[in-house]
Amino acid sequence: MTSFSFRACFDGVVPPTAADPSALGTPPFRAVSYCEPFRAASGYGWYLYPPVDCYIKWDGAAFHWLMENADDWMPLTTIAAQTLIRLTGAEPTDDAFLGLPVFSTPPEPGLLQIWTGLVAVTPPEWSLLVRGVPNLPGSITYEVQDGILETGWWHGPVLGNLRFRRTDEVVQLSRRMPLFAVQPVPCAAYQGKLLRQTEFVPVSDESRAETAKMISDAFSVRDDDSPGGYRREVSRRRRA
Repeated sequence: MTSFSFRACFDGVVPPTAADPSALGTPPFRAVSYCEPFRAASGYGWYLYPPVDCYIKWDGAAFHWLMENADDWMPLTTIAAQTLIRLTGAEPTDDAFLGLPVFSTPPEPGLLQIWTGLVAVTPPEWSLLVRGVPNLPGSITYEVQDGILETGWWHGPVLGNLRFRRTDEVVQLSRRMPLFAVQPVPCAAYQGKLLRQTEFVPVSDESRAETAKMISDAFSVRDDDSPGGYRREVSRRRRA
């Protein structure tokens, strides 16, 4: 039995894929080859995809959408999963959860909520951070809002929010390109009790020497003649 699982709620849902350390080939060669912090962040979690291929635009007051291969734009308010299934030419089952919205527009202007068609299950005391795809160039038309779902006990729809910041520009959603990323985080990591334990060490004669040694030790893994020293040290420690 796997520790993390994603369950599709209707046909056509795109399975999550493991996040790509090379950020789908978009960054510079040096970043992918030598920068382990970049690779680790890019490869952390899973990619999630939109439930349908379509185009969306916001005119400042309302959303409209155009399904792929359709001719006419339609108002976009709340589109239930069963409605989406019918629009794609299939017949939905009688499952009650298909009445849940795939697209919905909260009262806040420019906000669009999208259900990936997935439910997630994680070990107890673990959550999923829903966010934009790390290190992938984002859209200038919208931004992905971050959210944390406590999927160790809450097994509802895995949702993401897009906040549009430009009007009358068409955005394409493709089932071939990730829209969100989800990353596992322990619940304890974002509790206030832990975050309040942060220590700040001001500069002093005593701390300066200790800090200088920390920095010197950190830089000791670097080699100007051979980039990627930090990455090699990470690999060595993992092997050990």
